[in-house]
Amino acid sequence: MDWAAAAYRARRQIGTRKRTFPEDRSLALIDVFAERGTMTAAELRQHGPADVVATILGHVTTAVHGKGHVPTRNGWYRRDETGTAYVIDAGFAVAWKGARACEGPPIAGAHR
Repeated sequence: MDWAAAAYRARRQIGTRKRTFPEDRSLALIDVFAERGTMTAAELRQHGPADVVATILGHVTTAVHGKGHVPTRNGWYRRDETGTAYVIDAGFAVAWKGARACEGPPIAGAHR
């Protein structure tokens, strides 16, 4: 899997089209997930209700894997062995953080 290309597609997917949820909210969720590497469902819900979180993760999934569910093998994220937490693929996390670092700081008052 070319995680750099996948991260780029995911970033574009979040930024394109008008979304129900603000872009910065979506990016913040994926940023934290990439930084931590693992998050429980409760930690994910700190970024919004379950349906919001599922939608944001779904946008990334569509960009990375196409329509449908995250593959059980080589998916950009998965459930941990106990089924209590979500684990982001380390390669995708590195690629995501790299892509986001190239964006630079947001301009005050500007909307993406």
